[in-house]
Amino acid sequence: MVDKKVLDELINKINDLVKNSPIQDVQKNVRAVLSGWFASHNLVTREEFDAQVEVLRRTQDTLRNLEQEIEALRKSDS
Repeated sequence: MVDKKVLDELINKINDLVKNSPIQDVQKNVRAVLSGWFASHNLVTREEFDAQVEVLRRTQDTLRNLEQEIEALRKSDS
C-alpha cells in the first residue's frame, strides 16, 4: 500500500532540489516510472485499503447474522 502523500512528498523534495534546471525532466520521468511500478504491483492507497476493510467487516457481520437466522429457522422446524 502506498500513501499518495508519501509519493507526493518525495516528488516535492526532488522538485525542490532540481527547480529550474534541466533535471526537471528527470523528475517527471522518475514520477512516471514510480507511478507505473506502483500500478503494476497492484498497490492501493491507504484510503482504498481502509474502505475495503470496512466493506469486508460489514460483509462478515451480514454473513454471521444470516447464519444465525438459518440456524434459528432449522431449530424451529425440528
